[in-house]
Amino acid sequence: MSKVLIVDDEVEVVDFLCNFLKRFEISSEKAVGGQQALEVFKTTKPGWVFLDIKMADMDGLEVLQELKRIDPKAGVIMITGRDDKESQDKAKKLGALDYIVKPLDLEELHQKIQTYILKK
Repeated sequence: MSKVLIVDDEVEVVDFLCNFLKRFEISSEKAVGGQQALEVFKTTKPGWVFLDIKMADMDGLEVLQELKRIDPKAGVIMITGRDDKESQDKAKKLGALDYIVKPLDLEELHQKIQTYILKK
């Protein structure tokens, strides 16, 4: 089973996603911000990352670029507070597979987990 790294500068979002993934017996790692995400990514080597685009310490697109440099095979799903087509397009060009718009929709989140992580 793949491990998932959850990256957001809102602790509540990170905790929520970690708890949601537990329902599917998916283990997760937490990172609050971009710098911490890179450190955790290097040490835990997760197969998947849920990554916020807008964070205080480091832009999520910069983090995405660095994650893909470290491990081009890592699956990344972006999380965004705005339905911003430009950021979503840029994220996909940098290697993100998909995105989820906040507030998180449980049905959409479940569907993305099934499609990408559990591959059902």
